[in-house]
Amino acid sequence: MQRWEFYSGGTHTFAYEEKAKHYGELVELTLRRLPLPEEPTICFHYTAKFSKEDCSAVLAAARRVRPNGTYVFVWINTQHHIRLYDQRPETDGSVARGRYVVAGDNQIYLSTTGYNPYRKVIGTPQVLEVNVHIEGRITGSQKADLRALATQILSLTKLNWASTDSLCAEPITTKYAGDIAYLTAAFLRQGEEFRLHPVLERTPWFI
Repeated sequence: MQRWEFYSGGTHTFAYEEKAKHYGELVELTLRRLPLPEEPTICFHYTAKFSKEDCSAVLAAARRVRPNGTYVFVWINTQHHIRLYDQRPETDGSVARGRYVVAGDNQIYLSTTGYNPYRKVIGTPQVLEVNVHIEGRITGSQKADLRALATQILSLTKLNWASTDSLCAEPITTKYAGDIAYLTAAFLRQGEEFRLHPVLERTPWFI
């Protein structure tokens, strides 16, 4: 069975096996539209593990636009079975929101829905597994600043302006992409011609 993905915010589809090529095109198109400095630091968030092919295509496209940039690939994994607990009596047993555990040189487990004295949560919160790979201009692969990574991801969980809830379990970079993918697929299943708002059609985004 052949799998398909949507491309560049529209309704055109392409074969799953061609996604690396389209990722490269989308990255290059997007970066050329942005007023970037000569040596930017750009992060790519993904909810599936970056394949070597995908990473190479995105990196090559980005370097065509800004060869001196630093490119950060962040894989945010929610499909795991790890749970973290805090045994202190003043908590509800879960690791407090904003805490993280270092699991490796380039991996952390970040609590975004854990213990909060202002909110009661039912069930066992699931931490985010965050993996990072950095490609610099000269040195190639670099060691990540895990504290800065945790701060960045946590900050992005506070920007869900489409909700009345000020906190979100997932950073908006991946949450909104997932929501758009779900809704676009639902619209296309109706069997009628589907067009995005003209402003959105001019704005590239990933799924």
